[in-house]
Amino acid sequence: ALLIGGGAYFVKNFKVAGLDKLSIHPVSEEKPVEPDPLDDVMFVSSRPDSTVVPPTNVVAPPGLQPRDVDHLRIGSWAMSGFGPSKLADDSARINLMRIIRQFDVIALQQITADERDLIPRLVEELNEGGRTFDYALGEPSGPVERSEQLAILFNVDRVHIDRSQTYSVSDPQNRMTYDPMVAWFRAAEPPPEYAWTFTVVNVRINLSRAAAEVALLPTLFSSVRSDGRGEDDVVMAGLFQADDSYMIPSVMGTGVAAAVRSTPTDIFNRHQTSNLLVDESHTNEYVGLGGPDDFLRAFNLNLCEAEAVSSHLPVFAEFTATEGGLR
Repeated sequence: ALLIGGGAYFVKNFKVAGLDKLSIHPVSEEKPVEPDPLDDVMFVSSRPDSTVVPPTNVVAPPGLQPRDVDHLRIGSWAMSGFGPSKLADDSARINLMRIIRQFDVIALQQITADERDLIPRLVEELNEGGRTFDYALGEPSGPVERSEQLAILFNVDRVHIDRSQTYSVSDPQNRMTYDPMVAWFRAAEPPPEYAWTFTVVNVRINLSRAAAEVALLPTLFSSVRSDGRGEDDVVMAGLFQADDSYMIPSVMGTGVAAAVRSTPTDIFNRHQTSNLLVDESHTNEYVGLGGPDDFLRAFNLNLCEAEAVSSHLPVFAEFTATEGGLR
């Protein structure tokens, strides 16, 4: 009788989560599940098995390497459903702060849109102790039941933003599930007449429509460059759900450079889904340095700790802070 009664109590009050990573926790304390985790299948790749295998003579660096202090480091990071539970988790929040502070500008994707104060609260945390980060937000878009926001965070000591030039791309035909976000910046440290000015386009591709949406990227690139602002330096950053072996030769053309090349961008070292794209015929400020930030190795995290932050690695590219690549 005791065994039967105990079993009934257990079933009523507790849930068994998973068999490969067994955990037991009270039903009343179950954490909400954040949307859109990293999928096991990457649909757009020219590699037969869609898995990125780094060249055997390349050793992935343990996180971001020291840089020329004059260079601007622009990043992109898919946050695997950044929501209130991640911001409330002390360990995840601390790691978020450590990662974001390594960038001068970083485009963020996969932010849940249910609570509009998530990014302001994140930036408030970033600025504790005198840090100087600010943000720009795109409009919520995507399916009503799981809409998302795009955001761009930036260090105001390193770049200035023109908020009158910040907008979400109009897409009345809904050819892209999530509306791309556009923001204009100028390097803060050089004299204005020499400072590099540039546009960041934040893109989030829907995995289930990846092939069709990736095919729109050249048109998006061209539209942003000719939107009347007279800015020809465009950095496209985002979760593209496609690797460079497909995007460059098949979609963008060989004049466009991918900051991440033949390298996975997820914590499981399987797929390349995030990148930064630069048209080198217009943007010679790109110095050719870029890749993923392996924050697991940099901060000595296990997979469980890393996944609590994001299943995606941030990616980066570096640029001179002066126009024309001048030093």
